[in-house]
Amino acid sequence: MTIDEQLEILLRGTRFPDEAEGGQSGIETQFSEGHGSERGAVSLRAQMTRELRERLATGKPLRVYLGADPTAPSLHIGHFVSVQKLRVFQELGHQVIFLIGDYTAVIGDPTGQSTERRRFTHEQVKELAADYQRQAFRILDPKKTEVRYNGEWLSKLTFLDVVELATIFPLKWVVSRHDFAERLQKGESLRLHETLYCLMQGYDAYALDCDVQVGGYDQYLNMLAGRWIQEHFGKKPHVPWTYPLLMGTDGRKMSKSFGNAINLLDSPEDMYGKMMRVADEQLASYIDLTTDFTPAEADALKAQLSEPGVNPMEIKKRVAHNLVRQYWGEEAADAAERGFRQVVQDKAMPDELEELRVPPSAVGSTWVDLLAGWELVKSKGEARRLMQQGGFYVEQEPVTDPMATYEARPATIIRLGKRRWFRVLGPE
Repeated sequence: MTIDEQLEILLRGTRFPDEAEGGQSGIETQFSEGHGSERGAVSLRAQMTRELRERLATGKPLRVYLGADPTAPSLHIGHFVSVQKLRVFQELGHQVIFLIGDYTAVIGDPTGQSTERRRFTHEQVKELAADYQRQAFRILDPKKTEVRYNGEWLSKLTFLDVVELATIFPLKWVVSRHDFAERLQKGESLRLHETLYCLMQGYDAYALDCDVQVGGYDQYLNMLAGRWIQEHFGKKPHVPWTYPLLMGTDGRKMSKSFGNAINLLDSPEDMYGKMMRVADEQLASYIDLTTDFTPAEADALKAQLSEPGVNPMEIKKRVAHNLVRQYWGEEAADAAERGFRQVVQDKAMPDELEELRVPPSAVGSTWVDLLAGWELVKSKGEARRLMQQGGFYVEQEPVTDPMATYEARPATIIRLGKRRWFRVLGPE
């Protein structure tokens, strides 16, 4: 494959910090240009593309790494955008490194945080790390992936080593980072150990002797620290290759706390169904960031979105199928697609239903109380809103009155929204 053909694939979905909404703050631009990155009027895209082209021109497989801090038991596809992009480098024949930040996770990345992060012990991080690796291998080829832990080198640094590294970073740059500056302005806690995070992540790039680092564009300043450290020790700085954050099903940043995430451990049916709830205006981003379509296929799908008379749902179904296939396989994707068509589009009841039992003491209770008691909704208020919005059905008839009560019978079929079906069994 030619260099231009590789770049066409690798550039897909990329976004650099100066292309993000608002761009970089002045202080970040000032110091990014003051350490071996004299951009002038040249965009980061142009600069990083030129640097990557130079690396590819050597004809040697590049060392490309992604770092992940194990700080949560459940991951979503937004976390895995960079893992998927790492796989693209792998498929092009480059050496990819999945770095588990067992030491950086003890501090926790302060990027974008409005308050101090929860601290983890090293033992807790190691337990989470094993799960991260298993999930990464759903996308990466384990036989071709170099797995490393940054405790290999960070644990060996002396205090004198850390002091030398700290001399590279102007304090003005550190405290002027927008996330730190906002916290200081609001009187929020900012502790000295948090300012060391970029130093630690930057040292990873040097220790791995990497050519490229992939990650979200919000990680650019941490990546920049790696360039500075590499230059300080006489190495050629690596290329930060960055991507935008993935929005959730409701248009906000994908987050478990928002309830808008498509989780890696979701069933194929849930993963497919959640993808179908993504807003049409986010569809182009999902095509670029979550699928493994070829560049030509991706461009064709995005072009169709702007064609008159095209139903975005048909394109969304292709994206949903592609997404499920990557994580669960072809058969599971086909079954999820059939299930969605049957349950949602054809409004047909699925063959198997989860059964719920009504306790004797609950006979005569309102459906609001029952739904909340079964924890099918987060609260009674949510149950009332669901009814008022026409999203609750008993025997295929909409129930909009929040005071409606359950009538005892051997079995009752209920539906929440378009695809959550249950069989309610009467008291034993």
